[in-house]
Amino acid sequence: MNMPEEKLAGQADQIFKKIKISLIEQDMSQRELADFIGEGTVQVSRAVHGGVDPKSRRIRQKIYKVLGMEEEE
Repeated sequence: MNMPEEKLAGQADQIFKKIKISLIEQDMSQRELADFIGEGTVQVSRAVHGGVDPKSRRIRQKIYKVLGMEEEE
């Protein structure tokens, strides 16, 4: 893996961990989160795992707001 890819993978891992911790603290499942923000579970999973496409970024914005997290991007 080259340096930019390693950095991207590390950032995705950080995003994933922070969202998962927030979900646990809120006693909320990823499926419940998807229902709450009106998105599909596959799209939410992609966003939680650090997807870089525009839709994943928009979904993460919703997730950060719902979970009271600071924006990572």
